[in-house]
Amino acid sequence: MNEQEFWNIIESAGSPEIKDPEEQCEAISEALSSRSKEEVVKFHNIHRTVLNRAYTWDLIEACYIIIHYVSDDVFEDFRNWIILNGRDRFEHSLSNADYLASFINVVDPVEELTGEALLYVCEQAYDGEIEELEEQYEYPAEPDIKDDWPPVSVLKTKYPELFSKYWDDSLEYQGGS
Repeated sequence: MNEQEFWNIIESAGSPEIKDPEEQCEAISEALSSRSKEEVVKFHNIHRTVLNRAYTWDLIEACYIIIHYVSDDVFEDFRNWIILNGRDRFEHSLSNADYLASFINVVDPVEELTGEALLYVCEQAYDGEIEELEEQYEYPAEPDIKDDWPPVSVLKTKYPELFSKYWDDSLEYQGGS
């Protein structure tokens, strides 16, 4: 399995616009269930590499604007949700986080922008001892990024579409300043 095959499996499961992310992940697990253990492990390792590529300060700030909170788990689930949107949207979001505003169409971002289930598709697909998979899993180190929160005025300027669509002055934001 290579990265193109990874994206083919992701995209063949639909998109969050059409399917609930849980349903997408069930379809991904189903697609992986006919693959060898080696391919399932490769899918996992490619997923972790792709997920790590999305560990950027711009996406942390975007997550903060949209969800009004950011933590390690929330940010991981958010990045997985972006992956579930397919390669094109993923790549565009990496190059311009404000692009997310063009396709996020949800009522409750806190509840709906989660791709947590993507973390478990390999284990659900594999018909064997999970430890056999986990022994071969790779977890790249998260990049070292700056962690100085900008003032709200900078976020408003840097992400005008996200800010106008999701910022709520009546909320107390957590995880940043």
